[in-house]
Amino acid sequence: HILTYIGGAVIPQFPQLVPDYERQVSIAMNLMHYAVVPAFKSHMTGGYSGPAQALTSRSQHFAQILRCLNALSQQPSLMKVWKREVWEFFCDQKFFPPAADHTMSPALAPHWRHLIRTLLVSEKERFAEVLAKVATSGPALFANREHEAQMRAISLRRLSFVIWAGAVNQYLASLPQIQEKLVDILKNTPHPSVQIEVFLCLRMLLCRVSNHHMSNFWPMLLTELMRLFHQQLNREGREEPEQANLFLSACKFLDLLFILGTDDFLVHQWIFITDTIDALHGSRSSTALLDQLSSRLLSMPRRKQDRDEGVSDDSTNLVYHQMSERATAIASALGLNDLQALGGRPLKRPIIRVRSVVSIRELDAFVHNASVQAYQAAFTLAEPDTEFIESLLVSDLIFIDFGASTVSDPVAGYIGEYDY
Repeated sequence: HILTYIGGAVIPQFPQLVPDYERQVSIAMNLMHYAVVPAFKSHMTGGYSGPAQALTSRSQHFAQILRCLNALSQQPSLMKVWKREVWEFFCDQKFFPPAADHTMSPALAPHWRHLIRTLLVSEKERFAEVLAKVATSGPALFANREHEAQMRAISLRRLSFVIWAGAVNQYLASLPQIQEKLVDILKNTPHPSVQIEVFLCLRMLLCRVSNHHMSNFWPMLLTELMRLFHQQLNREGREEPEQANLFLSACKFLDLLFILGTDDFLVHQWIFITDTIDALHGSRSSTALLDQLSSRLLSMPRRKQDRDEGVSDDSTNLVYHQMSERATAIASALGLNDLQALGGRPLKRPIIRVRSVVSIRELDAFVHNASVQAYQAAFTLAEPDTEFIESLLVSDLIFIDFGASTVSDPVAGYIGEYDY
């Protein structure tokens, strides 16, 4: 309650309550020393110095700390008091947890977003520092390659967070350098966990950079997407979860492209989906990569789970059973049965709403529905549901787990600003 009062009533009135600037700095430094810094350091060292209650209480306590920091950030003259501690915490390897904890959750993401945006607007050289840490050189002779890949993935995740926290076109001047980093990683770092982060970063760029500035990315994007699709179409033998999650990240990127319908992509989308009336009826002779993958999935043996549930042997029935089951699970988890938002106007929402998979069979709903949804959206004049898209991006952005194979709630608790 004390922190809530300080952040909500005291700090915003600093100029009136404490006219003397030196006293303002002294009070703010005491707040940092006795409340903020201990909470930051205990998290970075694996402990926690706040209230010894359950995770919910700890999250509330940390939210109060972030509100105090946000209040301090509204006072330009006090930036020197908090910027170093916040930046060090942001650059710590534990900033992105594997699941919701007391320092990071969808509800806390807007607080972090405001702090990082404010800091980088004031100190523009920080972005170059983040970009420089996205190393593309190979590991040392005796280095742990798995550890190197994880550190590179975290550096990419930090870059994605900074782009997400910024305003539209804020980092336009650095776009060529960002592109160079992403291309080098795709060429020289074949580790799936790192390439997954490349596609996440690209999704952030789609939502934070005007479409016409992304034209130089398309040769690289199309080449990499087609490579991953052909890899799945020609795959033989056991499927590795890491490869399945890499393909998931590529499909999420495609899913967002279909929703946004950018002019540069519309001329290429025929490569991936059927964008004619044939999409409503299906075509065995389709050359679209998603349609080819759909045919492959239809021909694959049934999963043991489907056999146990007594689903018909007919492959078409199996697919529709899986799609229905998936849609029900999504609606139940997200509470999205009613899509009549914004005065009843139709809205376009991504089909894929999971953070990880163990098999591409979990992408059935996207693979079999992408062409139909894109074709129907073109005639209903549906608009992207930017708020919902933002919530999915946040879910993928704030958690990082290199061994994840579970589905989590993608939108619970997120309330933030939307820059589209």
